[in-house]
Amino acid sequence: MNKKLSPEDAFYENLTLGLIKTLSNVPRVCNVTLERRQPLNACQVVNWEQRHCVYLPEDMKKFYLSTDGFVLNWSYQYAPNDIRRVGHIHFPHLLQVTLLRENIETTHSSSNAASLASSNSDVLGPSSQSQSLSAAASTGKDKWGNATPIITPKSKIFEINNVNEVAKVCMLYESTSSNNPKFYLLELSTLSWQFLADTFSEYLRMAIAHLGLPYWELCFSSCGLPSWTEQLFLLLAPHLLEEHESRRGRVLNPACEHPYNIIDPNIFRGKPKSVAKTAPNTKQSHK
Repeated sequence: MNKKLSPEDAFYENLTLGLIKTLSNVPRVCNVTLERRQPLNACQVVNWEQRHCVYLPEDMKKFYLSTDGFVLNWSYQYAPNDIRRVGHIHFPHLLQVTLLRENIETTHSSSNAASLASSNSDVLGPSSQSQSLSAAASTGKDKWGNATPIITPKSKIFEINNVNEVAKVCMLYESTSSNNPKFYLLELSTLSWQFLADTFSEYLRMAIAHLGLPYWELCFSSCGLPSWTEQLFLLLAPHLLEEHESRRGRVLNPACEHPYNIIDPNIFRGKPKSVAKTAPNTKQSHK
């Protein structure tokens, strides 16, 4: 019989949609580890919201009231004596979710961005160079035909992850009065935006569906994946690279009787201990 899971184990099993067991049964995948973290309390979440003058979306708030982020890593055995850590899913501590907009406006003044700002100057009207650069990156549509965000002085951009110093995963509030930010990939070389997800829960499911493969977010970029990462995709998840896969047209709306990633911060009676557990890298026999 299967051993009954503790409430904490069951929580992380549901949160990751059973990804640890799935990875542990994939040939050559080993050293699957999950760093568990203590949940935040409501006061810590409110302090973050007050500091940045925004409200966290409800699903993201429940996530951080259940666990202050998490890190899942796994390795791949290329040869008998060549094991490398490649898989990585990282959701940062809430305090590490920091405002990014000033960094974007002052760091990137490439000729491409400047020319875009110049071409839109008649629309933007009198404004600082930083505002022009920000607005220049917010017009038109992305690679998948989704409308790119409209950046205004009231917009707030928070960094969630840095992808190989090529792009950043950003949570973007188009206005401070909104509590439903969207998630985008900001390509640093061109200041172009690529849409990722409407909600935090959808972004979490996307990370799990891509198995935490390195730089999976670049599947949705205009520059594409590095060649060595693409080889891993072809080995472990070739369907994610299908040319005509309608990834941006998918509907992630599970039936009510089979919910996924429903995060309940009351699942624990007490605070869980912060420990790192390692999942076995071999198939377990079931009696």
